[in-house]
Amino acid sequence: MDRYIYTEKFTLIPKEFYTPEQGREALMAQFSLSGDASVLSYELEDEGAVVVYSAPLHQEEGEHLPPFVVKLIRHAKAVEEFNKVVLHYSAQRGISHIIIYAGEELKLVNSFKVDSFESALYFLFLSIKGLQMNPQQCVVNVCWTIPQQSIDIVSRFFKGVEVTDLDIHII
Repeated sequence: MDRYIYTEKFTLIPKEFYTPEQGREALMAQFSLSGDASVLSYELEDEGAVVVYSAPLHQEEGEHLPPFVVKLIRHAKAVEEFNKVVLHYSAQRGISHIIIYAGEELKLVNSFKVDSFESALYFLFLSIKGLQMNPQQCVVNVCWTIPQQSIDIVSRFFKGVEVTDLDIHII
């Protein structure tokens, strides 16, 4: 079982422009971080990018686990549809992650603070619309246990819905 750090505090930087100092600055420009916050990076070779993220304080010294968004990106890449749309929602943490590919091109990686499944769905629609994609040409891959009623709602707007239970341990 893979282990990941759950954080919504991350950003992607093109590999050719990445330096540890620039990564810290980019993350601090987007999120409130204390000056001594642990900022780590994880290279996504296939995407030519580096994920820069804030690690929780309880992370053991020397243990540099990738952020959960890396698992979602890997999962999205494995989806066989042309438009790869991955949605994860955590009611407990009040966060939704959205990953979107058009073909092999990564178009969006983002997290949103949400207070309900409906809010997560709103941000998904907003993201797809912003990328000028047609929801009727997208199968949404939902990465958590979701009630049938919610699947039915999503199915009305998208080409299809697939539910995946990720076999992972999140810290």
